[in-house]
Amino acid sequence: MPEGSTTSGTTTATQATSTGTTTTAGTVKVIFIVSVPDYTPENDSIYIAGDFNGWNPGDERYKLRKREDGRWEITLEFPYGKTIEFKFTRGSWETVEKGKNGEEIANRRFAFKESGTYEFTVYHWRDYVEEVGVGEHTITGNVKTFKMTIPQLNRTRRIWVYLPPDYGTSGKRYPVLYMFDGQNLFDRATSFAGEWGVDEALERLYSEKNFSLIVVGIDNGGDKRIDEYAPWVNEEYERGGEGDAMVRFIVETLKPYIDSRYRTEPNETGIMGSSLGGLMAVYAGFAYPETFKYVGAMSSAFWFNPEIYDFVRNATAGPEKIYIDWGTLEGSDPSEMIVTNEKMVEILKEKGYVEGENLLVVEDKGATHNEYYWGRRFPSAVLWLFGG
Repeated sequence: MPEGSTTSGTTTATQATSTGTTTTAGTVKVIFIVSVPDYTPENDSIYIAGDFNGWNPGDERYKLRKREDGRWEITLEFPYGKTIEFKFTRGSWETVEKGKNGEEIANRRFAFKESGTYEFTVYHWRDYVEEVGVGEHTITGNVKTFKMTIPQLNRTRRIWVYLPPDYGTSGKRYPVLYMFDGQNLFDRATSFAGEWGVDEALERLYSEKNFSLIVVGIDNGGDKRIDEYAPWVNEEYERGGEGDAMVRFIVETLKPYIDSRYRTEPNETGIMGSSLGGLMAVYAGFAYPETFKYVGAMSSAFWFNPEIYDFVRNATAGPEKIYIDWGTLEGSDPSEMIVTNEKMVEILKEKGYVEGENLLVVEDKGATHNEYYWGRRFPSAVLWLFGG
């Protein structure tokens, strides 16, 4: 689960050789040979991470060995014909590969039907894009950033604040939406798999509908993202459990700061996220309903923490309005996303939420699990949540 996105796409690979055979029990043996940028630090290691290892970017079992020709190599076995998704990293999502122009790339997606050698090229690394002079900043409107300590986790994080076009002239107060995965919201150059375009969407909504909203984005913690974005520990992946501390950071530290510094409407507050961020938004709405009046949950990874179902079912109070959505082509098994989200919808209805009144459910036909589709659904989601 790379940083909130399992963007389905195709991969560019050259099959250098092929045995044309399968190995034992219907599997194929695949030799990955990877070329990396010349500026790659000499002492760094290269890893492959994908849906076959829980998207662990620094899994020692999936560390490549360096060849004499400077390329990197690893041999893996996969079930015959199984489609896998993967990316190459230098051990973290902060150091994941990027495209020729520093752009985010879709997950490499490949179905190996023959044993053999496959060659791949990494053009850039995420943490070197600005240093080597590629990547384009795409911020629109009044967007500020600052660093803030997370005392609940003893970490520091970048915070983004989008202010409406009329903020400097109106004198009025504004509702606030807190969003996870802040680096993916406003700027293509900082995003993991393309930006949502939240700033462009809100500039457009202001121009067309006179709709104004402050958005506060919180960067995810890279390697710590899965831990911070899961309220409970997932025993299979041995990750998670810091989700409540992250939400408490928003409630106890970040929101009071934002309310004191900007002209907010303190009681008109929402929270939104996608994938694990969607799980977190639903958790926050039922753990702190006095703080979060509106919840937006996109393509939520409820499967990672199924404890969320009983948590919501047993909650004595919840947010006033909930938006929940999913695409029909998300991940390697789209049915999992559909079924796990439909289960949450049924629980919400059992609790008294009424679709079309205080619950909006959207199934996006043909949509995959990525920022493009979340950004595409964002305008209608915020209009429904905050528009009355």
